[in-house]
Amino acid sequence: MVPTQVTAKVTRRRISAGVAVALAATTLAACGSSSGSGSGSGSGSGGTSTAASSGSSGSLKGQTVNYWASVEGAGPSDTTKTLTAQFKKFTAQTGVKVNMQVIPWSDLLQKILTSVTSGTGPDVMEIGNTWAPSLSASNGFLPFNTANMNAVGGASKFAASALKVSGLPGKPPVSVPVYSEAYALFYNKADFKAAGISKPPSTWTQLVADGKKLTTGGRYGIAIEGGSTSEAAHWAYLLGMQYGNPLYANGKWDFATAKEAKAIATYVNMVGSEHIANPSDAQNDSNVAESDFANNKAAMLVWQNPMSTLSQLGMKPSQYASAPMPEPSPIPAGGQPLQTFPAGINLAIPASTKHKAAALALVKFLTSKDVQVAINHHYGTFPPVLAAQHTPTFSTPVYKTLENSYNNHAAPLPQVASESTMETDLGGAITHLISQAATGSSLSTSQIQSALSSAQTQLNASSGG
Repeated sequence: MVPTQVTAKVTRRRISAGVAVALAATTLAACGSSSGSGSGSGSGSGGTSTAASSGSSGSLKGQTVNYWASVEGAGPSDTTKTLTAQFKKFTAQTGVKVNMQVIPWSDLLQKILTSVTSGTGPDVMEIGNTWAPSLSASNGFLPFNTANMNAVGGASKFAASALKVSGLPGKPPVSVPVYSEAYALFYNKADFKAAGISKPPSTWTQLVADGKKLTTGGRYGIAIEGGSTSEAAHWAYLLGMQYGNPLYANGKWDFATAKEAKAIATYVNMVGSEHIANPSDAQNDSNVAESDFANNKAAMLVWQNPMSTLSQLGMKPSQYASAPMPEPSPIPAGGQPLQTFPAGINLAIPASTKHKAAALALVKFLTSKDVQVAINHHYGTFPPVLAAQHTPTFSTPVYKTLENSYNNHAAPLPQVASESTMETDLGGAITHLISQAATGSSLSTSQIQSALSSAQTQLNASSGG
């Protein structure tokens, strides 16, 4: 049985498909919406804020704010329990009550879109951070200008990379980060020792060599989620940046290049010519890679914050270690030593809120040091708030690997409305290539480039690029 948390993560990764189209339609409708009741569905009363006339000044005591939470941790009940404990502290400090509703990822986007168009959403909501640019364009959210940002503690409290995915470039953020994730390489320490490998690979050439040593006795060197279009698109972006080919340039998608084909070959050939991943990995699309790593069917895994899930699957933290995502050596001309993009969840305040001051106070509370430590540690994410990062809880080697990659070697995915369509089109092309490679087909870089060209033509035609 797949743990509940795994199911939640799968849903979050798949939900990006169709985001651009839906948000583009919402943008037009939201521009004409200037008022609303500021109400939302609460987990307790299901009702409306009790102080609808309260503005951004005066005492906060007696107000009730509505909060939409995404499903995190081990599922909806775990999310409810975790946040309720913190909201009780917030109420004790401020006198403001919090009406919470935990919303499945499959429903969250549509509820956000409806709230933007109608102006009847909650006072604070959690959003996937890759949605922030499109949500900013809707004009349906409170901008975190200087005054509003200072009200929650100031921009300097957050990791700079986290704020890069908080809205549209060149405009005030419409959200602030609350939970963060980053890619890293995870490896089984006992397997490495048995194979005589003294340290984790830092280059892709080393990873392949180590993977071949580790592929023995029914265990493979690495597990990949070869059937996931989102994972494929993420690998395409990270590898493309390393090899000197940003996916988007000069106002259009641009990945049908020899550089990108060589970059993609690194991923595809893991199940193909290098034979370091199980051919069946070509079908993986339900976080099976995490399960295979936890059950020692693979010795390595490149993933975002898998610690909590691995624990649920029975793998102890002492059994594995982490390292930054490998890089090509030497890094090609124009390439960057990129190790991740800043993934995670942000907090946003709808412009329709009637409780601006209370909403800002809640955001400040949730991004305070102690609360950040408590929630992120429980969820298995890590805090985007620097003060919380610098605590013993997040000073373990695994967390330090993730935080260093996130803070110093990260760049956001292309912040354009068609990014989600890219994940479908480009990701789909790559998963098809992986399926071909898994059957034993030998794929040349020219064949890979041809597949990328077809995806690029389709994507630019649909997005106007």
